[in-house]
Amino acid sequence: MDATPENPYRAPAAELLSTEDRAVGPLYRMSAVGIATFFGTPLAGAYIMAHNLRALGQQDRVRNAWWMGIGLFALVMVIGYWLPDGASMGLTVAQVIGMHQYAKSLYGEAVAGHLGGFRSNWRAFGIALLFLLAFIVVLFTVVMVTGIGEGEMTTLGGPVSVE
Repeated sequence: MDATPENPYRAPAAELLSTEDRAVGPLYRMSAVGIATFFGTPLAGAYIMAHNLRALGQQDRVRNAWWMGIGLFALVMVIGYWLPDGASMGLTVAQVIGMHQYAKSLYGEAVAGHLGGFRSNWRAFGIALLFLLAFIVVLFTVVMVTGIGEGEMTTLGGPVSVE
């Protein structure tokens, strides 16, 4: 009997998938970063990005995502203070595009090639609303404690002094 060197029961030789882009759990879609940023400040977008980076095992980039969100949030607050009424929509669109492109550069290909499950965009919207609520509570507290705007009332025509 001739023995063949090839084993018919051996698994076929195949290229293994890279483990660095493989997610541990479900990911958020790229659109979730934009939704969270639009409705809940860049901090909510950074939270979504940090979740995806942790799930992809890229722990070293999580801090950078948070710093990007915090920096963009501070920049928007400073620029928004001096913008005239009605010009804020352009700033909102710019921050959404900026956060989306930053997320795309960090892990866009990994999300596009992800074969597992995705988290709902409604969940990202809910997270955005929680961040927005936290922002409103902090803003209201700061305004009440410091007395900013005391004696002024803003109308469509501009500030009105109240004595």
